[in-house]
This record gives sequence, structure tokens and C-alpha cells, in this order.
Amino acid sequence: MKDMTISVIIPAYQASKTIGRAIESVVRQSRPPEEILVVNDGSSDGLISALQPYRNRVFLLSKSNGGAASARNHGINYATGDLIAFLDADDTWEPGKLDQQVNVLTRHPEVGLIAGRFYEQEEGGAPYESQPICRRRMDRVIRASGSEAMEMATRIWTSTVLVRRSILEGERFVAGLEPAEDRDLWFRLIAAVPVYLTSELLATQHLTPGSLSRSNLDVDCANMLRVIERHADRLGETGARRWRAHCYRRWAGNHLAQGRPGAALEPACARMALQPYSLESWWVLLKAMREVHGRMIDRSTAFSGAPR
Repeated sequence: MKDMTISVIIPAYQASKTIGRAIESVVRQSRPPEEILVVNDGSSDGLISALQPYRNRVFLLSKSNGGAASARNHGINYATGDLIAFLDADDTWEPGKLDQQVNVLTRHPEVGLIAGRFYEQEEGGAPYESQPICRRRMDRVIRASGSEAMEMATRIWTSTVLVRRSILEGERFVAGLEPAEDRDLWFRLIAAVPVYLTSELLATQHLTPGSLSRSNLDVDCANMLRVIERHADRLGETGARRWRAHCYRRWAGNHLAQGRPGAALEPACARMALQPYSLESWWVLLKAMREVHGRMIDRSTAFSGAPR
């Protein structure tokens, strides 16, 4: 098998402060890529100036702002490599990331997509291992469909993905589904080709507020529901119902954990409608109602006790 060439696509929006760190982690790979495409998604923060030290290593593509999906698609359209890797402009790779993945794809030519584990790092903090992908699916070729494919798609982080360009010929990210646009594409690819999830830690997700890869909970969960509806036929009636309930569970639970019981009420009710016999769904709904009621009483007491 001939050596496979690699194109790296880095979508960048207002990323002048972090783009250098991301590119450094690419050029320092033990197996460097043949092509690095930075897609300037309508930035106005001096991104082009920040790229000057890498002008001989990077091919810059510029477009009007359209979001992560359109930026990655723009890069795919220009990529020439046999393999395509994605990296967000605020994140970094481990030095052996590409080398390890290419070795796997060489051993398993049937695999179309490979991803892996990663670190997370809060701004100013130390890196820590992310929630692991299911151990029984690691370090082996997986053929999945339906709910199993959706579960795997939700566990894959885009900055660890290396995919054969040939399987992207008819597939692209769907603009408007951000930040669930990657889960949507990974589900389609996982259902179509064998995949491989390595136990190696391949990258670091830098949790920078306001970056391209971060978004608010309501947008994330609402668009994840749209992804589920797009693939309801593949998931089947039972699978689609379970994934809708899972999404509402996450939605309500995160609002409660962040001290927003009022915002938790609607998704908690929606989950209850899907899982009326779940004790947990009742507990979440009642907890949200109790906290909302308690806050109303506190406000009423504070108002009635105020000096006239």
C-alpha cells in the first residue's frame, strides 16, 4: 500500500490567540501532514497576522462567517490528502497522534474512520483525561448501526478524528446543526463503514469560553434533537424514543446542576412524557418544581418584608 497523504483542516473564528498553539501541535507531529488548511470563518480579530509565522506551512482559505460546519466543509472541498484530520483552532494534538492513527489504518484498510481518547483542560488548569469511550469498543474494528452507532457518534470528539477522504465524497457536515453537526456526520459514517476507536490519548480539548467548539446547552440539546429526528428511521421507533429521552435527561439535568430549575422544567416534562414510568424522570421533574416553588416563596417573602 502506498503511503497515505494527510490533510489537516482547522476552522478558525476569532482564534488569533490560540491558532499558533494549534498549528504548533500539528507541525511537531512525529508523522507530519502533507497539507494544513486553515479556514478563516470571517474573523475580525487579527487572525491573518497571527498566521504570519506559519505562512510557509499553512494554506489559508477565507470565507464569510457561517459556522463550524460550513468552515470544515470548505476545507474538505479543497483538501487533497488521502486522509483528512480535523482540529479546532483552540485545541492541540499529542505529538504521536497522526503516526498512531496511520499505523492503525495501514493494518486495517477496511476502516474508514478512526478516533480516540483525549484530555480536557480548563483555562489555567492541568489537563485531565476525558470521559472514556466504552472500553469494550476500544482497540478493535467496529461495525455498528442504529442506537449503537449513535452512542459511538456522541462519544467521538472531532479533533481526534482521522477519516479517509474517499468516504466523504458524498457526505458533509450540515450547517445549522452546530454544535451537534459533528455527531450527525459521525453517525452517518459509522453506520456506513467500519470504524476504530483507539485507547490512546490523542489530543487536548482546551475549554476556552466563547470558542468555536463551545456553545450553550439549549442550542446543543435542541440541535441534538434535530439530529435524532433526521435519523429516526435508522434508529427505529424504540431507539429514537430512547435517544429523545436521553437528550431531555441531559438537558434538564444540566440546567438543574447549574442552578436553573425554571429552565429545567420544559425538558423535564418532555422526558416525563417519553418515560412516564421512570422514577428518575419523576425525581428530576419534582426537584425542578420544588426549587422553582421555593424561589417564588423567597421572592414573595422578600417583597412583603421590604420597607414601604
